[in-house]
Amino acid sequence: MTRVRKDDQRSASELASVRRSVWDYIARTGLAYLLLGFFFFPEVTSYSLYVALMLPWLLLVAAILAYRADLLYTEDGTLLEKLNLATQVTLIRVLSVPLIFLLIYQGRLKVAGILFLLAALTDWLDGFLARRMGEVTQLGRMVDPSIDAVFCSATFLALGMGGRIPLLLLFLAGIRYGLLLAGAIAVRATLGELPVRATFSGRMFYFLQYSLLFIYLLSDGQLSPDRIHQALSLLQILVSFQLLLLGWNMLTLHLHGDRPTDSL
Repeated sequence: MTRVRKDDQRSASELASVRRSVWDYIARTGLAYLLLGFFFFPEVTSYSLYVALMLPWLLLVAAILAYRADLLYTEDGTLLEKLNLATQVTLIRVLSVPLIFLLIYQGRLKVAGILFLLAALTDWLDGFLARRMGEVTQLGRMVDPSIDAVFCSATFLALGMGGRIPLLLLFLAGIRYGLLLAGAIAVRATLGELPVRATFSGRMFYFLQYSLLFIYLLSDGQLSPDRIHQALSLLQILVSFQLLLLGWNMLTLHLHGDRPTDSL
């Protein structure tokens, strides 16, 4: 892959090339997902709903990634000229959101559970590829935790809309992801961009949440649903407190003139 140095001024043509690679990849992957929809949603009504969800999602993801294409540089300051393999794998996960969302909403939990597991495995695979190929980018650091949040919150929303989880759990998940979004906006407004570093506790919380959701989906909501609901509710409370403590710590450091690091 051709690279340039971060400390060189990236020209408009170089950024345009990166953005074209973003749009091209999402267009090809999005087309694959649309064709895959014929298999999962053979009925005209269901497929029309799937397309109505997928097309705006494709445009939104492509626009966000193209806008932040200037962050496609590695830890050693190397700018990449197109999407790297790790980011492409990450996008496979984020573009699966409408498919899994609609399957859960329609009550096809076992099928959704299998796709949920495959999508969750890409969360490990993209990190492995980035480290193995020496292409851990700032774009990837910012996008990966955001995608985890979108992926899981969409799953909770679909389960809630289908009446398959208690309203309390949906409410707690809404608070958690609302705090995450508000915190990200506040940090961006006051401190600018910070390097995102995943913590052990953050990884553990997401691992437990992915595992519980996978078990719930694959069992069609029949395997100890009350206990899974309680465990998921407890996780939302713990993570919400963690986010509040993180926010307080960052605010304290900022008031003392220190620059905090953003760790999730």
